[in-house]
Amino acid sequence: MATGLPRWELSEQTEHKIRMVALLMTAVIITFEKFYGDSSTQYPAMYLAVFIWPAVYFTNQVQRKYFTYVMEYAQAIRLASVIMSLAFIGVWGVTTVNRITLEALPSAYLHSQ
Repeated sequence: MATGLPRWELSEQTEHKIRMVALLMTAVIITFEKFYGDSSTQYPAMYLAVFIWPAVYFTNQVQRKYFTYVMEYAQAIRLASVIMSLAFIGVWGVTTVNRITLEALPSAYLHSQ
């Protein structure tokens, strides 16, 4: 009977692809925020950048090598980081869409009258 947190038995190639996509997506979001963001969208992007690192780098191989005696805690940190990263992507997306659409509403409203 297996106890503890679930293990993701992904190949190293799959882990590498996930890591590259997540980090490139985060870099694109941070770059977008540098040029077009404001404080309502920069904070979720900043927190995404903080949580994405343990989410993608605490792979099973890293856990076995560096966290041998505390693998359950490292897996818990990874799971929490994945959840927080997804949450901040969602918050960033909602605040960005709201910021873009709410700025467009007053001008559309003025032209309709």
